[in-house]
Amino acid sequence: MRALITENSRLYRQLLENILGQQGFETDICDNIKDAKEYLQGEFYHLICINQLLLDGSGIELVEICKQSSQNQNTPILFLTSDHKNDVQLAKLNLDEIVYKQNLQQIADQITHFVEIKLDPLFFEGRILLVEDSKSIAAVILAGLEQTGYRVDHFLSAEKAWDEFRYEVSYGSDAQAFDLVITDINLEGKMDGHQLIGKIRSLDDARGFVPVISITSNDSQQLRLSLYQTGVNDFLQKPILLEELIVRVGNLMTNKRLLDKVHDQRRELFSLATTDPLTGCHNRHSLTEFSSKFIAQAMRHKYPVSLMVIDLDHFKLVNDNHGHAVGDIVLAETGKILNTFFREGDMAARFGGEEFVILLNHCDAEFAMKKAEKLRQKIEQLKPNDLTITSSIGVTTLIEGQKCSFDQMFSTADHGVYAAKEGGRNQVVFEEMEIEA
Repeated sequence: MRALITENSRLYRQLLENILGQQGFETDICDNIKDAKEYLQGEFYHLICINQLLLDGSGIELVEICKQSSQNQNTPILFLTSDHKNDVQLAKLNLDEIVYKQNLQQIADQITHFVEIKLDPLFFEGRILLVEDSKSIAAVILAGLEQTGYRVDHFLSAEKAWDEFRYEVSYGSDAQAFDLVITDINLEGKMDGHQLIGKIRSLDDARGFVPVISITSNDSQQLRLSLYQTGVNDFLQKPILLEELIVRVGNLMTNKRLLDKVHDQRRELFSLATTDPLTGCHNRHSLTEFSSKFIAQAMRHKYPVSLMVIDLDHFKLVNDNHGHAVGDIVLAETGKILNTFFREGDMAARFGGEEFVILLNHCDAEFAMKKAEKLRQKIEQLKPNDLTITSSIGVTTLIEGQKCSFDQMFSTADHGVYAAKEGGRNQVVFEEMEIEA
């Protein structure tokens, strides 16, 4: 994307260039109307930043020039000023955003927020579920929403809409997820819009929080209250003003996108906090947090779980003879195997250095030993950086009715690792848990 910055202050020119650069913009910079006009004639811009006071005139004059430009008449304008006295005059210009020069951090935050919402296509694109049994009304809504850039799935009945919605596995910021539901309340069939909203809100994942706009010809205050209690975000009464609907859709879509970003950031932070960056396995902190619940649940419901401790043989020699970069390759390739080799519900973690721990859910000793032997063979066949890498693996199993802690299981399996190394390495050794049932 490209932006034009017209600003007579060196400080603010640098500030704007830095902010927009972080948002992925290439920038053209000038401090006067004459140069800005030349830029506008030869380049299309996704954003134009204009200061109110320029070296050869007023920024208001440049705004008018922009609006008459054949290439840039629809380009969003971000107007910077330190004068609150011209608010009425600026309002008449129908500017996209006015930034008052005060606190530099506030300015940076305001511009970043504006760019994300105004120019990020995620904020004006999205998938909408429309439930309307009047074909004529639906046609008008469909035309307006699709012209704005939204993808719309239209259903005449709540039953069919619900079937589509509940089997949609995508949610949140996923491009295939539904971002908004618009439903008439009075619908033909066994399910009305009110019931559809209730079913959506009953879902216990992110789909249950999708924004909903209800449409009805009933202006009853009691109905409105009931709908809001059910979980409706907005309400429109028929006959519908299409322009108003589009504005309300845009507001709800913006709010959802912002929440999606927050949730994505939380998931990313959680992943960073629980994942070893080199191997992609869980880290030791995550293993500590998860293992006690893992084992406690097995003891409560009386099913077997197994634990493996895996130690790469002679790994210190790999680092000493080939360097730590090669050692990292060995660890990363081992991590790839561990992350794909085990079942969903099992847990692979890097315990430290070249040592890994695997928790296997609903897994008895026989299955754990077969799995460990196959893993040992896979590691030997791996050949990362053309090196032959072997492993010593200790295995133990908590059988039904036994009680123990993660530390006890780890200590037992780790004893198996030492036994494997003493026996010549590159082998699997099972150690029984020495605890009372």
